[in-house]
Amino acid sequence: MPDSLFLILATLLGAFFWIAIVGSIVAVVRRGGSLDDESSGDHGIGTVRRVFIYGLALIGVIFAATGVSMIISGALDAMLGNILIHDRRQALATALAFTIVGTPVWLLFMLLAQRSIQAHAVERRSQARRLYFALLRSIGLAMVASNAITVARMIIDVEDFSGGAWGSLVAWCGVWFIHHRLALAESPETATTRLIDRLALYFGALFGLALMLTGAEGLISLPLSEAYDRVFRNTVLGGSWTITVRESGVLLVVGAVIWALYWVRELRQRDRLTMLWRTYVFLFGALPGVAIAIVPTAVMLYTVIEWYVGVPVVRSAAEQFSAFPDLISALIIGIATWGYHGAVIAESGNAAERSGPERVYRYVLSAAGLVTNAVGVASLIALAAEGMAGASGQSLLSGDWWRNSLLSGMTEILVGVPLWAWYWGDAQQTLATGVEERASTARRVYVFAVVGVAVFTLLVSLMIVLYQLFEAVLAGTLSLTLLRDGNWAIATALTTGAVAYYHILVLREDQAAMPDAEATPTIHARRVVLLAPGDAGALIAELERVEGVRVQSWRRLDGDASAATATGDASERHAVLVAAVTSTDAERMLVIVRDDGFEVLPYVDGQ
Repeated sequence: MPDSLFLILATLLGAFFWIAIVGSIVAVVRRGGSLDDESSGDHGIGTVRRVFIYGLALIGVIFAATGVSMIISGALDAMLGNILIHDRRQALATALAFTIVGTPVWLLFMLLAQRSIQAHAVERRSQARRLYFALLRSIGLAMVASNAITVARMIIDVEDFSGGAWGSLVAWCGVWFIHHRLALAESPETATTRLIDRLALYFGALFGLALMLTGAEGLISLPLSEAYDRVFRNTVLGGSWTITVRESGVLLVVGAVIWALYWVRELRQRDRLTMLWRTYVFLFGALPGVAIAIVPTAVMLYTVIEWYVGVPVVRSAAEQFSAFPDLISALIIGIATWGYHGAVIAESGNAAERSGPERVYRYVLSAAGLVTNAVGVASLIALAAEGMAGASGQSLLSGDWWRNSLLSGMTEILVGVPLWAWYWGDAQQTLATGVEERASTARRVYVFAVVGVAVFTLLVSLMIVLYQLFEAVLAGTLSLTLLRDGNWAIATALTTGAVAYYHILVLREDQAAMPDAEATPTIHARRVVLLAPGDAGALIAELERVEGVRVQSWRRLDGDASAATATGDASERHAVLVAAVTSTDAERMLVIVRDDGFEVLPYVDGQ
């Protein structure tokens, strides 16, 4: 269980950093230059100094949290007499060193950061500051969750008491709470700082979802496995499985709390239908759900067919189907994950609208079905070639050597064909709605990638086949054994040739259906400077849903704060404002929100 938890943490932290990097690159490209300071002309203290201040503040708070956690854990262990006097002195010295060094460093550089804000208002909007808050909230969340799991295992008597987890839990709860409150006290005012904040929230949602699903899988699979062993293997139930069930329950509870706080409370409705929202739902929710459901389905299908038709490796049915409890639990988790995120999309009211993440989701599954189907067809062709040449002196109709290979290929086809036909057929049906689907980046990447990989594989396979053919001709040993020796190269060449040919036809059809470049409307990036009283977060989110629009917000100190709040009549005014911005033919717009309405003023950047 600890190893699995470590893998989950490492994977999710890696995913978070990749998302942050990609999101930052996209934001930089969209903004095309200075992201925070271009309107005011005040560049603040400069990027290098910001990185220096917040980088050392980050190191300081980590040192301080480490020291405080060691002091608390040492005190708890000392009270219970769990450590020797010599070890107490050594641990206390280390804890004091971390605390005395880290705490002043953190306070000093946070004080410098606050002074820079007082001297330069633009510093409150700096990306380095929001990234500092996001990183510490994310690191703090991971540390709190990890230690909360350990503490819960102690409480349910699964693990012996240790002060280390308690100390880390208290210290990192404090770090997370302090920086969470600081972040909430400063509303992000630019598109990039809002993106950083949202990435931190989505990291928490993804982290909680992974922990919750891991715990749920354990709660389902372990009782099923024990029941299976008792019924079909005549084994006696032991007590160890209940310990593992309790550990899984802890994972489930901790993950569910985190997921509910970040996804259900913060993101599900407030960030609905934004690009990050769709990316999370489709690529980190529905897509893993489909994968988790399909893989065990394929394995169970092959296991059943192998037992009744093929040549099983084991002799007893109990051994043959021993993996079914784990596979069934994974199938249940996959279907539940897939179904929930599908219901979220349907509930949003825009289920028919195709977005970039949804297209990626559908083409990824289409590619998975295509590859699975191609491997199955190739394996059948290779088996036929080997049988025609005689495998180990046996014909295709003699012996059982061919049964499992045939069943494996058929299983892959039975799984791959419906998967590919469903998602590829759905993509083809949407072509009737216009050229948007044909011109989408996801479709073009899919088609070009399939053609490229298929052609490359075809060329390599042909080279192998020709090499074997010429070698046999020159040596005077040309016979049917060529089919046996080159069965996979021949099968791969035939399969990839058919795949490449079909998708080349698709590519030509797409290119022929696309309008001329001159007739294709170009969507220019439009920058909206929003000047509104109060909290304009809801209005900003609605404006940023318009394709090509990026918003920079400024808060008015006069006026009614409810004018920009999505309640009552203000919500209707928001819809009118969004329509006005959409219909305005200008790349730069100043939107002034007043108590009685709004004003949209096109402008150009001064020289």
